[in-house]
Amino acid sequence: RRALRAGLVRGRSIKSIMAAATYAACRMLGTPRDLREFERSYPAVKRKTIAQGYRLLLKHLGLKVPVADPSIYVNKIAAKVGLDQRTVQEAIRLLNEAVKRKATVGKDPVGIAAAALYMACQETTQNLTQKDIAKAAGVTEVTVRNRFKGLKDVLETVAA
Repeated sequence: RRALRAGLVRGRSIKSIMAAATYAACRMLGTPRDLREFERSYPAVKRKTIAQGYRLLLKHLGLKVPVADPSIYVNKIAAKVGLDQRTVQEAIRLLNEAVKRKATVGKDPVGIAAAALYMACQETTQNLTQKDIAKAAGVTEVTVRNRFKGLKDVLETVAA
């Protein structure tokens, strides 16, 4: 409604602004949803259009959205691959340590969560591949591998 009153809908599809507003609301409430889910929910609207609408709403309505916490994605990814609670807790512990060391700043929270889960799997001897975790997280294996290397470097520096 605020976007409509501010004249932001003019020249844009109502569905794209609805999708962007719903995405913004989820982000503001800390609900772990990513743009791919919105793209599936609103098949007539492309992810790029939703992202553009989201940025437009943030800019013109002055919305304050907290930075997404990677740990909220851990349970979601773990449930998809069937990991036990011990591995999930280890991943969250690793993430908390990485956040303290500011290793997650500017990184995609889903990719960081996937990498932490992969690292936790190795430490708890769960046999999951980067491919399995990447598929469950909706990111590429390269993303998991690169975030894993980054986390490993930061966490080993701390331990040394």
